[in-house]
Amino acid sequence: MTIFHSGVWLFAMQAGAYCGYLCFGLLADRFGRKPPFLVYVLAVAALTPVYGLIPSLWPGQADRLLLLLGPVVGFFGTGYFSLFGAMLAELFPTSVRGTGQGFVYNFGRGVSAVAPYFIGAAAERIGLGMALAFNAGFFLLAAVLVAALPETRATELEKV
Repeated sequence: MTIFHSGVWLFAMQAGAYCGYLCFGLLADRFGRKPPFLVYVLAVAALTPVYGLIPSLWPGQADRLLLLLGPVVGFFGTGYFSLFGAMLAELFPTSVRGTGQGFVYNFGRGVSAVAPYFIGAAAERIGLGMALAFNAGFFLLAAVLVAALPETRATELEKV
């Protein structure tokens, strides 16, 4: 893929991500925080291995398929970040809300910063398909963890 085409691909993926952010907020307000989050992470868990294997499965069509599927991956793969501001704030009592939300969000960012290294190392050792399946497993773990949290939609926050 040329620099120009990779820019088009990046724009398409980010356009999907932007739409995912906007839609997630609307869905979370309508259906609660947990159902849209579960849909998003389960969808990206299914899409990640498919998307990553496109170049090896369909080499002649890879550019086109990556461009077509990229916005969908962006939509589901990052759209759930809209959850963090609302849901995390609603999970913590007022006295520790900023600290709790900041810690949880940034701890997750710190751990995820090493993910590209581990997924790359796993791809070298066990193959790309297995590494991507392992990556998808983390999205499934996120679904399990969020399913265990209380629903916070329409929750009255404690006042100081």
